[in-house]
Amino acid sequence: MPLDQMIVFAVIGATLVLFLTNIIRYDLVAVLALMVLAMTHVLKPDAVFAGFANPAVVTVASVLIMGHAMWQSGVVDLLAKWLGRAAKTPSGQLIALTGAEAVSSALINDTGSIGVFMPVAIQLARRSGTSVSRFLMPLGFSAFLGGMTTLIGTSPNIIIAAYRGQLGNGGFTMFSFTPVGAGVAVAGLVFMALFSRFLVPERQSGQGQDDHYGMAKYLTEVQVPAGSPFDGKTIGDLEEAVEASFAVVGLVHGADRRVAPRRHHRMQADDHLVIEADADNLTILLDTAKLTLASDKDIEDDFLKSNDIDIVECVVQPESRLIGKSAASLGLRRWYGVNLLAVARQGERIKGRHSAIPLQASDILLLQGDAETLDEVMTQLGCLPLAERAIRVGKPARIATALGIFAVAITLAATRVLPSDVAFASGALAMVLARLISPRAVYDAVEWPVIVLLGAIIPVGQALQQTGGAKTIAALFIDVAHHLPSFGVVALMLLVTMILSNVVNHAATAVLMAPVAVGVAHGLHVGIDPLLMAVAVGAALPMVVPTGHQCNILVMGPGGYRFGDYWRLGLPLTLVSLVVAVPLIMLVWPLHQG
Repeated sequence: MPLDQMIVFAVIGATLVLFLTNIIRYDLVAVLALMVLAMTHVLKPDAVFAGFANPAVVTVASVLIMGHAMWQSGVVDLLAKWLGRAAKTPSGQLIALTGAEAVSSALINDTGSIGVFMPVAIQLARRSGTSVSRFLMPLGFSAFLGGMTTLIGTSPNIIIAAYRGQLGNGGFTMFSFTPVGAGVAVAGLVFMALFSRFLVPERQSGQGQDDHYGMAKYLTEVQVPAGSPFDGKTIGDLEEAVEASFAVVGLVHGADRRVAPRRHHRMQADDHLVIEADADNLTILLDTAKLTLASDKDIEDDFLKSNDIDIVECVVQPESRLIGKSAASLGLRRWYGVNLLAVARQGERIKGRHSAIPLQASDILLLQGDAETLDEVMTQLGCLPLAERAIRVGKPARIATALGIFAVAITLAATRVLPSDVAFASGALAMVLARLISPRAVYDAVEWPVIVLLGAIIPVGQALQQTGGAKTIAALFIDVAHHLPSFGVVALMLLVTMILSNVVNHAATAVLMAPVAVGVAHGLHVGIDPLLMAVAVGAALPMVVPTGHQCNILVMGPGGYRFGDYWRLGLPLTLVSLVVAVPLIMLVWPLHQG
């Protein structure tokens, strides 16, 4: 085996291990792999950063921008509004939710689509008395099923189309994936409608905003006595002086009643403070600050809210700046003006000093703050609201403009009047010029870790092909494939890709498996299209473990799921997809043409 091929295999092997263990974030892992190949001269200098100019990278970024503009214009919210009115029974709600999510994710980014429909699902579950866990996992999986139906629905489709184009065969068009993808999607949605109730565990997520995690149990009224060391001091002074986890959620000064008082507000003797803390932290506060208990009566949750102050439930996204950090270290109160009232993880409220606990993706937070700025704060922190918000209807003219630009871009790409990357980049620019999305929001809409991942991992995939590594792996496939019938070849490629997509990022899976699929096709003297399509389908369905895709992680906390819950629905659904996809691929894209 040549030295450069050995280096590529070693780098890819180490990359897969780092992807699996999640010690380093996936985009940094891809850059690390790229730098090793550059420093060992496996990649030529002009090829190291060529991946960032790849049409797939441009297309992904453009689609993210267009999808965000569509979301801002109110197109998806209209669909969610219809959904809330149309579905009445839990079974009907599940069918409507998963169907609407599949349609939405075929056109816009799956994370953005989940962000719209997850609050709707939670509210529908609460109104019908159904466990929200019955809705959220099928909702997340329906995003994968819908995404595979179009070129822009998921990153693997874009990558496979661009790779096919680089081979000189012309890239797949907008609806090349639809015959197979739609068939698999329909089968998957029907399967979930019939059997998800038996396969998805009934979990209790965070108790929900309706009772604010039982916040009344943690609210205590204390008094600032005359002679207290904090008489005349600010609330910020109190928070900095006492090493305990608590939040001042209210203040009563005579007839003046303040909710979520500012840090600079000065306390006076006989003021009453409403404190959110458990028994241990309350004891520390009372002893350190020399405060006294003012009342043993129950305090209503309504003290948490006013006309200007609100509380919201939100879930920590996989790319949030909160991950690995605590509320105290980030200074949520000081810098963002919000109180962290509670943290729930896998359906259980975390007790103790929650402000000092390093947060994780899918944690549910209960935040209290200024009603006008809470949405902006959540965006800055990388959190998605779980409460049903006002429908972003927008003006009909804006919706029509967004749909019109989107339709033109799709038509130009589907008819090959323009290459896909040029068509969608032009569409994104048109939406900016039409003021459907602000120039600043353009950069917020792009998932930069995904872009960096693609730009870095594409040259790694090219190195696998150029060094002959793809042919070496393909030879192993061919040794097995010679003993299989035609459908077995497609099934094997699909199965291996499905397994890999649950281990590493689905986009990286498509990049690494595409040259292997082509090598197998050439070795068996069959068409490349069915095997590339098998890779696209397999990479788009990471449904067995929660770490396979960020949508799985997003619904984990709100649904109260555990790591081992996903395979119960994900594995049967994966097998159903495999059984349906193989004959469809062979029907639409025959192995032997002629």
